[in-house]
Amino acid sequence: MLPAPAAERGRLAVAAVVVLVVAVLGALALRTTPLGAVLDADGCTVLAGERDVHPPEVVREAAARVHEVVGGGTAAVATTCRLLDTTPPTGLGAPDPAADPAAWEVGVDAEVEGVDALPAAAEAVLGTVTAGPGAWRLDVHDAARTLAVVLTPGGDADLAVDALAVRRVPGVAEVWFGPEAGRVVVAGGDAVADALTAVAGRDLPVTTVEALDHWLEVSQVHPGAWPDAEAVALAVDVAAWEGVWRVVLRGGEPASPDLTVRVEDDAHRSHVASRLASVLRAGPPLGYHVTTDGGALDGVLGGPVDAGPDAPGTGAPDASGQAAPVQTPACTADGLRLEVAAVDAALGARFLVLRATWTGASSCVLSGVPTLAFTRQSGTRTPDVTQLPDLVAPDVPPQDVLEPGAAALAQARWRAMSTSQDPDVAVGVTVRAVTDGPAVDLVPPVTLDVLPGATVEVGPWRLDEGLLDPDG
Repeated sequence: MLPAPAAERGRLAVAAVVVLVVAVLGALALRTTPLGAVLDADGCTVLAGERDVHPPEVVREAAARVHEVVGGGTAAVATTCRLLDTTPPTGLGAPDPAADPAAWEVGVDAEVEGVDALPAAAEAVLGTVTAGPGAWRLDVHDAARTLAVVLTPGGDADLAVDALAVRRVPGVAEVWFGPEAGRVVVAGGDAVADALTAVAGRDLPVTTVEALDHWLEVSQVHPGAWPDAEAVALAVDVAAWEGVWRVVLRGGEPASPDLTVRVEDDAHRSHVASRLASVLRAGPPLGYHVTTDGGALDGVLGGPVDAGPDAPGTGAPDASGQAAPVQTPACTADGLRLEVAAVDAALGARFLVLRATWTGASSCVLSGVPTLAFTRQSGTRTPDVTQLPDLVAPDVPPQDVLEPGAAALAQARWRAMSTSQDPDVAVGVTVRAVTDGPAVDLVPPVTLDVLPGATVEVGPWRLDEGLLDPDG
């Protein structure tokens, strides 16, 4: 066969390019059209399941009108026409539900380039849609979807205006609002309070603020009312505690605040519960729940204590049987004198007993588990030491009332570790007696075989009843 002339080869090349372009465009159309959907002549993507039907003319005209008005420059618009009931007609001559305009929903997706253009786009969409005979779903958002609103046909653009104001608050990363709920995402816990304030001053639905740095959610129960600022600050703090992976705070008047803390395992559950139990709260009662797959530890912080008519001015008894005066303040670290009370060994275990003596002028409440760190002979911290709370049911430390001069003890224990290879043993212990208190360095009378990889179980502070052998 002779080769084709040059002109004919050129025509063949052009035809091949045309076929390729058509194939590419067809593939793109398939990728951008939902499975089972048909692109109507009026630009409305038809969603009717397995049925090969088209919307009534009035529905198609409504979708086309949105394209014409809103898509003319305000925003990029995509519309869908969805058949709400895709059941085919039953029986010969039965009416087809698809012929009824009320059986269709027109979805409008309007995308603007920047967040500042969203209110104008929302107003344009609302000005174009009409009530009935079918349903509408109206979504307006920016290209990056950092600001999005779902509008109500017949309503106004105030929701979009308020959503934009919240989005402009420093630290806010994403905002979504619908007619009945909203969600605000902030970069970190330090931005939560400002986001709550921005939402509280506006006519917005029930809203949740979520922090990205930790899994923290603060949610309203009723529109316009948030949990109190003290509870919010505590939730932000708890979200950063070791072992905590999710914190949810719900509330807002008239609902009481409620804090749920999800932790990694049962050991962290006990430790977090003990830290929460030692928090002194001045606000209204705050219920808390520290949970794992194995169960939950519950408690209440703050609020008045009803001691009954026969005991005015007293609170519920603590684990020692003593009644704590109502509003007795927590012991502060600067009023506690710390010392090593004893070091002991028995049956392959080691024990370190700490004493905290209250030097203040009036009584206080001491609760919780002290935090320890160990220093080696080389002057460095002992690495990879795991501290676990040594608690028994109900896994909550007692509330010990210390009068001036009274003391409390806390015991740490660990399994004996081999020192046959002359390891770098511990010669000092650093104690943090209360949450957020200063660390105090103590020197035990003997070296401690707390080596790298050790697990140290530390019990809560308990009243010193004088049972400890003064000679250790």
